[in-house]
Parts: sequence; structure tokens; C-alpha cells
Amino acid sequence: MRLRVCVQCGFDAAPVEAGDGTPWPVLGSHVEGRRPILLEQTLPADEGARRFLGRDDEGARYEIFAVVGTDPQGALAARRRAHEALPLASFPPDRTVNAGALRFTVTHLPEGSERVPEIIARLAELDAADPVEIIKRFGVPVVRLFAELHDRGVFLSQQDPDELVVSGDRCRFLRPPEPHPVADGPVAPGLRRVPFGFGAPELHGLCGGRIDPRADVFFAGAVLYYLLARIPPLEEAGDAMDRLPSPTVYRDDLPPGVVAVVRRATSPVPARRYPDCRALRTALDIALASEDARRQAARRRLGLKLGHELHIGVLKGQYAPQNQDDLFVAYDARNGVGLFLVSDGVSISEHGSGDIASECVRIEAHRLWQDLPREEAGDGAPRPTLPAERDARRGLLQATLDRANARIGELIHRDMPRFPGPPEGIMAATAVAALLDGNRVTLCSIGDSRIYLIRDGHITSLLPYHDLCTQLIRMRRATPRVARAAPAAAALIRCVGEFEKDGDDRLVPVPLQPEFRELTLLPGDSLVLCSDGIPDYAGFDDEHAEARICQTVETAPGAPWAAFELMVLANRGGGGDNISCIVLRFEEQEGES
Repeated sequence: MRLRVCVQCGFDAAPVEAGDGTPWPVLGSHVEGRRPILLEQTLPADEGARRFLGRDDEGARYEIFAVVGTDPQGALAARRRAHEALPLASFPPDRTVNAGALRFTVTHLPEGSERVPEIIARLAELDAADPVEIIKRFGVPVVRLFAELHDRGVFLSQQDPDELVVSGDRCRFLRPPEPHPVADGPVAPGLRRVPFGFGAPELHGLCGGRIDPRADVFFAGAVLYYLLARIPPLEEAGDAMDRLPSPTVYRDDLPPGVVAVVRRATSPVPARRYPDCRALRTALDIALASEDARRQAARRRLGLKLGHELHIGVLKGQYAPQNQDDLFVAYDARNGVGLFLVSDGVSISEHGSGDIASECVRIEAHRLWQDLPREEAGDGAPRPTLPAERDARRGLLQATLDRANARIGELIHRDMPRFPGPPEGIMAATAVAALLDGNRVTLCSIGDSRIYLIRDGHITSLLPYHDLCTQLIRMRRATPRVARAAPAAAALIRCVGEFEKDGDDRLVPVPLQPEFRELTLLPGDSLVLCSDGIPDYAGFDDEHAEARICQTVETAPGAPWAAFELMVLANRGGGGDNISCIVLRFEEQEGES
């Protein structure tokens, strides 16, 4: 037998029969022993050997390794050396069975053990599974395994999810790969077998092709990614030009800190990942602890420092002197109730203009704040209150956007009682809003403006964008690579300013479909609401921009300074769009600890 070589990914897992006349076992046959073991699945094997997964009549699972009795190719000896190199990371064989010309090494797999691809495929069918428990149950053992290898000063140049078995709180290899000492430096480029959907770009010969512990970080991060997104592996995982879409595109309400860790671990740029899996494990432990704290936090008021900036953009102002961004900020510190909104007017419209559309959104936000119920306090000044029910809070934001949408239509009808053309050319705006009630916030988004959560050196975009590319991926209509190449991939498919026409050529507002999310806040959290003028110009690409936004917010002496520095950052990057942002930094309430 030999391995078929693929010029794209190195060695293919599929064996090519050499026709040497050896009576190899086939699927459906049995290996005799204490209990007959039915061979159910083939596994990749080196030349001169065969590997299978099997099951006995009591349901126990086994790995079967078969060689010719004399082991002329040395496959069995090589397997022993691999186990000796990583004894704590692999399963020791239980026994050897001789059958005619063949020798079988039988390895019993612990009860309840599953291979990583089996876990991912099974979880893809479970819509209601808790993502935190999934990561703790299946993701943490994988990360721990690689962290232990890096602790011992070795890393792997080839990783294969088919060889990883999770059993209880442990993860081990069926067939240990060859380890490399970290002290020896990166492994030079060469021919390698790259698992589909899990291989870092450097394993494909990209990014210089040199392998170090960061390739293990990418692999472990990819496992976490598929556990969160619960989708089949993506070929885009090895793309050096674009990172994988956020798991939140596929699943709502994923733990934001864990998503941020996974996104850093799976960066296509090796230098942007964690340096090794010890750092990955530390970051994942912190993110999981934060998520546990969010779930256990009681309702209370937090201290809030806020800052905001609105700027035309140094380049955008040269050719479009009207700022089409707008924002609204209102906060009552006595009971921790606030409303914060950023709106970005769409630049190109045939009827009206983006600055008027964003102004409509801001006017309706102000109306929402004024119309909130007030309760009397001891100081005689009434305080705004919010409903306790989640759906009622979301309803307030939904009604605000729908009223802004209707207001846009009314302005158009002042000039054109009968609207002549298609409604797609009407002025429009995006909107992101945060309705704050103590340590609980209701988030809302329509369009492609951003809401970021920043904590512990990580940044997460909390709601998906309503551009064509994102929605094609989200609806499973296209792979990420195809969606990014679609015509008008960046075009908005949802915004404030959506209408149909009735038989009298009157504009009829369409009920808007914003995204919502609830989040419990912790001291040390920062929220950034901003138009796309900041991430589009803050860095070389989205990932670099987000890293700089995170660093700017966390290193600024306060929220006003952070908002100012974000505005400066985008202007230094070109300032080719209007810039608006609101920074909310949450702290322990004074007098509490």
C-alpha cells in the first residue's frame, strides 16, 4: 500500500492498494480474540499496515492495527516509537492477536469515548445544546492536550481530528503524530498531510510554510470553532487571505468571550494567534469563568463611564461636507437606566439623503427616552424605568426603528405624494442601540454598524451584520469564499428605510427585522457602539482593526479618551467615512466591591 499524494494538501488519507497479495481484513469481517470484534470503519495507516475501528457484541469500541506477522515495513515498530514519544497523549494497546499471516494490535477505547469528527457531526443536529457546556465537555480536553504537549516543550507538525478521541475530561491520540522540540525552532516547509477544515495556512505552504506551536493553536481553535458553530468543517480554514466568519453568524447568543478566543486562535496570520496552547488554555479558562459569572450575576447597578465622538472624517469631508452619522446618548446614573444609539446614513440615495435618514433615527430615539415611564424618587426628580420583560424591552427598540422608518416615508411624501420609481432608492440608515438597565443591556442592530464587547484583552462583535455576504453565509446559501465573491457582497439587505408601494403609488413602511441580544454586564466590560467608519479605517483588515480598537479602549485612561482616540485612529487610517462612536466602560458601583 502507498499513500496518494495531493499537490494541494500533501498526503491524502485514502490508501492506494499495492496489490501485494496480503490477505488484509475487510469491513464487515471479524477479528477473533476474547470477543469477536466487528470491523466497522477504516482509518489512515502507514505503508505495510491497516487500521480499523471496531466494536464487540457488547458495544465496546476498539482500534485495530494490522500488519504482516514479520512486519517487513516496520510499521508496528514505528507505532511503538510514536507511543513511547507521547505516552500520556495516546492509548496503550491492550493485546496482540495472531491470525494466520497477520498480527493484530487491539486497543480498547474507554466507554463513552468519541472521536472529534463524530462529536462535531452529532452536535450539528442539536439546536438547543448549551454552547458553554459543549466547550467545557469537548473543547477544553482538546485544548488541555495540546497545552500539555507545549508544556513539555514539544509541538506537532501534523494534526488529524480523526485521530483525536475525547473520553471524559481527557483527550488522547489513537495514532500519535511525530512531535518536534520547541527548542529546535520551526519545522521547515515540506510535504504534509493536511486535514480538511483544520489545517493552518502554513500547513498548506502559505505564510512562509514554517510550522511552530501556532499551528497547534490553529488546530485546537478550529475544533472549538466547529463546536460553537456546529457546522461541518470548512475548506476556508486554510485560507491565508480571509479568516473564518464569526461563529455567531451560524449561531445566536454564543458566549462572547469564548467567541473572541476562538477567533484569535484561528487567525490566518500566525503572529496574531496565541503563541502556544498554554496561552490559549489560559484565555479560554478566563472566558469560561467570565461566562459563568454572567450567568450567575444578580440584578444590580454598575458604575458607568461614557464617552462619545462624532466626526465627519478628514477625507470624507473633502468631497461630502455633510456628516451622515448621528448618535444619541441619555443616561440616568441614579438607577442605571440609559439609551445609547449610533446611526449611519447610507451615502448613496436617489430620494433624500443619509444625514436626514440618520437624523430620523436619532429623533425617534429621543422620543423613546422622553416617553419612558418615570417613577418618583426620594429627591423629588422622577427616574426613567424600563419593563422587566425581555420582549417588552425589545419592543421599545423595535417600535423606535419602525417609527423612524415611517418618518422617512413621510418626509419623502411631502415632496412626492405619489412616489414614481422603485422604493430601493429612498434614503436609509443603519442603527445600533443599547438599552441599559443596571447590569442588563438589550442590544439591537440593523445594517452594518457595530456593537463590540471588550474584555480581558479580547474583542467580540456581538450582532451579525446585514450585508449580503453575511446573510448568504448565515442562511447556508453559500460558503464563505463564494459569498465574499458575490456581486455587491457588501450591499445592505436590511436598514431603516425599507418600503413597498401600494396601488396608489404610496410608500408603505415595511416592518423592520433588526437583530436583538440580551447581555449581562460585569465590572471590567466595555461596550463600543460605532459606525463602520472606525473598523473600516482603523487597520489593514477587520482583524487588525478590531485588535487596535481593543487596545485603544483598554489602554485609554477613561471612556471619553477612548472615544476620542478611536476617532483619531480612524482618521489616521484615512478618515474615508464619517466616524461616530459611543464607549461605555462598566465598573463596580462606588461603595461596592
